[in-house]
Amino acid sequence: MLKTLKKFTALSFLLVFSSGVFAQQALEPKQLLEAMREAKEKLNYEIAFVQTTPVNMESLRYRHLNYEGKTYAQLITLDGVPQEIVQRNGVISYFQPNYQAFSINGNHIVDSLPSVLRSNFEVLAKYYDFINIGRNRVADRVVQTVRILPKDDFRYQYLVFIDENNHLLLRSDMLDREGNLLEQFRVVNLYIGDGLQQLSGYLDNVVFPPLLTEASEKDAPKTRFDWHPSWLPKGFELINASVEVDGDNTIESQLYSDGLFSFTVYRSDTIIPQEPENAWKQGPTTFYTENKNGKEMTFIGQLPISTAKRIVQDIQFK
Repeated sequence: MLKTLKKFTALSFLLVFSSGVFAQQALEPKQLLEAMREAKEKLNYEIAFVQTTPVNMESLRYRHLNYEGKTYAQLITLDGVPQEIVQRNGVISYFQPNYQAFSINGNHIVDSLPSVLRSNFEVLAKYYDFINIGRNRVADRVVQTVRILPKDDFRYQYLVFIDENNHLLLRSDMLDREGNLLEQFRVVNLYIGDGLQQLSGYLDNVVFPPLLTEASEKDAPKTRFDWHPSWLPKGFELINASVEVDGDNTIESQLYSDGLFSFTVYRSDTIIPQEPENAWKQGPTTFYTENKNGKEMTFIGQLPISTAKRIVQDIQFK
């Protein structure tokens, strides 16, 4: 009788787990992703999570609070030397050992949090398919799993696991085209509620370090370069271009993004002239370097090596 009861209980749970609530099933994959982005900004919550790559693992805690018309957030490391990033409305400050604290203007803490949390899925739908592949469990909570699959072979894919009740992201897997794990974000503990109001008091009393000064338009270097990539995967657009001077070496850079993945191409004096080209990976990040026109062109970003190589080799000069 006891064995029969256990089998019945297990079967009942399986049926509930696989069937879900009709209202929840009515959400299309893109609607789930948009609800995830909205929950990240509107809910008051605290998560402890691990971020893992094939070569590294970090444990962190992130708190987010909307209180009295202000947005507060805090990201701190849980292992090793303490490091902290805090947000009070539109100012984000970095406190790290061995570096002078500084502040920047911004609406989000972007460090260590998946870029998928900030993506515009209306735009991404042109270049990615969103596929609901069913229910799962993360951090002892039921989640809906959505695959973000590129429509070409030039970029990576994502699996996202969205809490079925509150729509917070509880896990994301960045995968290559063969399904190998490149980077994972995984929540291990979650709290949602109004018990985070002390965070506002703490951050309101923090003396924020000064903002990094931005060069005026008069003093800013010209960013119209005599080179540009003649081929990019569809959807990638130029986000920023800049020039930095490091001693006698002038470094030009162009940052591109499709709203989910990003990369930067650098042009600088040749550092290793005996190496005509070089490519390697570190977790999800690809490094590719090739000498062109007496300068070193370097790709750093989250795309496959074959894509990086094609981008660099198709750079055109005026």
